[in-house]
Amino acid sequence: MKRPPQRPSSVADVLGDVLQRVDPEQQMRVYRIWSFWNDEVGDAIARRAQPARVRNGILFVTVATHSWMQELQFMKDTIRDRINARLGAALIRDIFFVSGNVDAGTAEPGASREVAARVRRPLPALPPLDDPALAAAFTRVLEARAKRAADSRRRPRKAR
Repeated sequence: MKRPPQRPSSVADVLGDVLQRVDPEQQMRVYRIWSFWNDEVGDAIARRAQPARVRNGILFVTVATHSWMQELQFMKDTIRDRINARLGAALIRDIFFVSGNVDAGTAEPGASREVAARVRRPLPALPPLDDPALAAAFTRVLEARAKRAADSRRRPRKAR
């Protein structure tokens, strides 16, 4: 028996279904923080502190100086509440500040240019996706993969 002809699914539909199965609680939306961090904390803080990673509901923020780290400790609850309000759910339980170099431009979507420059080869182009959040998620996946590949090439091999 023949199946009735079906219209092919778009990549965005298929990937959206896969993400829904992989992340039913939509924890991946926490990574939207990078797109609005500067707006929520303001320019003065954004020049001195940038989100670095999220693990188990804890946002790790790289801060340029120890004096700013201390100042941000007093603002931690307010920043966390503003971020969670922007995300629409209490996805960030705590913020942990670490000392390091801060590049205020990495919170912008231009971060992929920085990763691509370190890797030496351009990131593969993604097909156009209707959902901007889905497109951003896949861009971050490509960036992470490129960064891991670049880091593994730079590490010296262990002698056996």
